[in-house]
Amino acid sequence: MPERHWIDELPQFAGQAVTVCGWTVTTRSSGKIAFVVLRDGTGLLQAVISKKDVAPEVWDAFGKLTQETTLAVSGTLRADARAMTRLGGFVEAAREARRLGRASAMTQRRPGARRD
Repeated sequence: MPERHWIDELPQFAGQAVTVCGWTVTTRSSGKIAFVVLRDGTGLLQAVISKKDVAPEVWDAFGKLTQETTLAVSGTLRADARAMTRLGGFVEAAREARRLGRASAMTQRRPGARRD
């Protein structure tokens, strides 16, 4: 695996290839583009996954992500004004994503959710 970068250190790597490891916060997809927000304890980063730019197994794995799943995402870091407030101003154009661990059913429960 390439060298891991912490999210709060990313500004110095704009335009470069980086690998970020973290937990899945949210995911969404518009069909051919998918977005994964990761957190690593130092901040948040949005990874953008384009279906045409990744291997089919990476795209399929995106659809199976659950909240708090641990990921390693590699791609090119770019500044994005739309991500300035919440996401620190950078997004990663992901070329590779690898699941490091799957969240258990307990960690996926939200605070205040009814417990059985």
